[in-house]
Formats: sequence, C-alpha cells, structure tokens
Amino acid sequence: MMKLIVIVLLATLAIANAVGDTHCPGCVTNLKTEDAAASLNKSLNKLATGDGPHYRLGKVNSASKQVIRGLQYRINADLIDENGQTKTCDINMVFFQGVEITFKCPGEDDVTKTHEPV
Repeated sequence: MMKLIVIVLLATLAIANAVGDTHCPGCVTNLKTEDAAASLNKSLNKLATGDGPHYRLGKVNSASKQVIRGLQYRINADLIDENGQTKTCDINMVFFQGVEITFKCPGEDDVTKTHEPV
C-alpha cells in the first residue's frame, strides 16, 4: 500500500512539473513593445516639460518587466535627442511612489530623473 501511495505522489509531482507554473513572482518577463512605448512616451513627455532630458522615442527594441518593490521596466530603445541624433539607450523605469527613470546612453553619463505618475 505504501508503494502505491509513493507512486501516486511521484506521478502527481511529475504531472505538476510538466504542466508548470507560468506565473513566477519576481521573475523578469517580456513586456510588449507597444506597452513599453506607451509608458516611455508618457515619461518622456513629462520630463520634456521640465528640465529634461529632451528625447523623443524612435522605437523600442526590447523590453522586460519585473515586480520588485514596485514595478520595473527595462527598455532598450532608439531615442532621438534635441539635435535630431538617434542613439540606442538602455532605460530603467521604476514605478513606486512616483516614477524614477534612468537613461544609459553610449558616450554619455547616466541620467536619472524622477517625476509624478502620469
């Protein structure tokens, strides 16, 4: 009888493992580029009304999200600066009691700004 219980338990675990849990709290997941673009455009517009930086979004190349102490977006995008020059930057956006956004563009110092949610 004990062997049967062990076999049933192992079979149940094997099936559960094969089906898998698609939700992983805290894991990095893909973010749709259109969702990333919408959030990034809102932040870029908000920052442009202040002291900048003054970028326009060219296109989102890749994006991911992760639940941390809020929500974090990691975006790689082509940004267009005030002079019309396009640069590919890594952008980190953290949504928690406001929005903190960090731009990491090649050949430039990292820029971190915060603003109220839009």
